[in-house]
Amino acid sequence: MKLKDLDKYLKELLKPELYRDFCTNGLNIEGSQTVNRIVTGVSFSIDLVQEAIQKNANCIIVHHPHGLWDNEARMPVGALAKKLKLMMRHNISLFAFHLPLDGHPEVGNNVGIAQALGCNNYGTFINAGQADVGLLCKFSQSLNPLELREKITAAFGKTGVQHALLYGEEKINIIAISSGASSGSLLEAKAKGAQALLTGELKENAPIQAREEAMHLFGCGHHRTEVFGPRALGQRIQTDLGVEVVFVDIPNPV
Repeated sequence: MKLKDLDKYLKELLKPELYRDFCTNGLNIEGSQTVNRIVTGVSFSIDLVQEAIQKNANCIIVHHPHGLWDNEARMPVGALAKKLKLMMRHNISLFAFHLPLDGHPEVGNNVGIAQALGCNNYGTFINAGQADVGLLCKFSQSLNPLELREKITAAFGKTGVQHALLYGEEKINIIAISSGASSGSLLEAKAKGAQALLTGELKENAPIQAREEAMHLFGCGHHRTEVFGPRALGQRIQTDLGVEVVFVDIPNPV
């Protein structure tokens, strides 16, 4: 398919204009005007680019455009230069979608986590412009803290839960879900009725705040909470557009 048609499709699906973000959501690097195969992944890295080359893909879609964030120099030197040279040499395009791929109600990271946990989303939190990115979800039956930890561990497979801080109530009906680095949203989650917060990485003050606010807090890894969106987006693209898409999970310990 044509690159311009993929660009239009992604804009219509993910609606990046709704989000106040820290990067350019959409086409970041323009390569071949014809897209034959797509690789999706969490982060823009040399390893991911090399995987795309090995798989003969000429388009990459990521969640994290490392080297191209708004607060980075974005100068073609060092690691960024190496990535750009590989991309240009092999005529590969790069799309990035950060907050739109966290908050999307169908292919987002957070709805993917909710589906893996078997809970039903009924509301949102963490405003990011004209849209929220976090989900508030209900379980059909109350869970005790150990049952919830087991359910989360099962959802994240062998990586399990990096931090399970069980400081809250004995019966849990509502969990707030926000992938990545969202431990700072704990107070908002509690104000909206959640008894637990699931996120990726935790700030230093998060355990103290969780204990003082009597909230359960689960840190499951920044990377691990953000594989859901890129994988689901790839499956959606393949179904809708008929283009082959391969999700590549480059190992990341955090």
